[in-house]
Amino acid sequence: MRIRIAVPEEHVDPPVIDAALEAVTRLDESLIRSGKSPTSDQLVAAGAKWRPENMGDEHFDHGGTIAARGWGDCDDWAPLHAATLRTSGRDPGASAVVIPSGPSTYHAVVKRSTGQLELGPADISARAGMRPIAAPRAVVGADGQQGIEMAACDPHDGRIYYGQLLPTVGPLSLHCGPQFSVRGCVVGRTPYYEGRCDLPMAGSPLIGARSKRSHPRRRVRGGVMPYALSSTAHGPTPIAALSHAIVGAVLCGEASELSTPLDKYKLLALQCKMGGMPAAECARSLSERIASDVMHDSARSGNDPHVYFAALAGQLSAEGKPPRDIHPHSISAAIVSVAEGFQLRHVVGMR
Repeated sequence: MRIRIAVPEEHVDPPVIDAALEAVTRLDESLIRSGKSPTSDQLVAAGAKWRPENMGDEHFDHGGTIAARGWGDCDDWAPLHAATLRTSGRDPGASAVVIPSGPSTYHAVVKRSTGQLELGPADISARAGMRPIAAPRAVVGADGQQGIEMAACDPHDGRIYYGQLLPTVGPLSLHCGPQFSVRGCVVGRTPYYEGRCDLPMAGSPLIGARSKRSHPRRRVRGGVMPYALSSTAHGPTPIAALSHAIVGAVLCGEASELSTPLDKYKLLALQCKMGGMPAAECARSLSERIASDVMHDSARSGNDPHVYFAALAGQLSAEGKPPRDIHPHSISAAIVSVAEGFQLRHVVGMR
């Protein structure tokens, strides 16, 4: 028997979802005790994987279903693992709960009776192949007691997000690709430069943006931009400063998992160009990186690699740079052609 619960979108929140997860947890407890479902540990050892379901069509399935098909989403794994902890006596008070993973999305994890959430590599979904969601990292103060946590408040509903759970999905989002600028000054008699690279956060909400340009009739131009990760760096030349800023943006984008793969590949291609690497060699190196990333994502999600290649090709086509086909060599060549058109035309602040 399958029981369906339809929840109006405006009422999808943690208390409602947690109640449904608890029902599945109790069912998993019963199945494990009767020998009709493996435990979460047994399924992971047997090779069962984490795989996301289609958004908006969530099925909270029990352990027996995971065992039969070989995979489960986080809302399947978390109740099963909580039931495993309960039935084994390791933590009778364990429960499955959800935490925000975006402005309107959630991720199911296990909450121990101590109140601690199982995040990072300890997350049962991560053990089954999902990329781990890191716990907030604290910076210890001089007294060894105080800590600082990175957080953001969603302007739409006031919820607080931490670390990799910062808002990444929003409606009517605009994506404009990485943006760059360089400004210069004179330190003593030596020119010095600061480079900046803004890497858009994938699908982030829009904010108002206004820019001023020097003109006999000073004009103010308005528009909208997405939130972005901003990296700045110093250097003795404009190219050196911008190059270091790009490296910082790539590292931040990968660590936070908030940037799109295509933006990352554009920055890597531009970095190769600025370092003097020939276009053909840059395309070959980038092709290897793209293929490696796609194989990793495909193994983790269970999706066909061609899905990821086709997505990259589609994004490039939408920008007017369609690759010949969806082979990584063709995709990398199209990305490199975008980077080859980059020119640093103006440095702000130098006369």
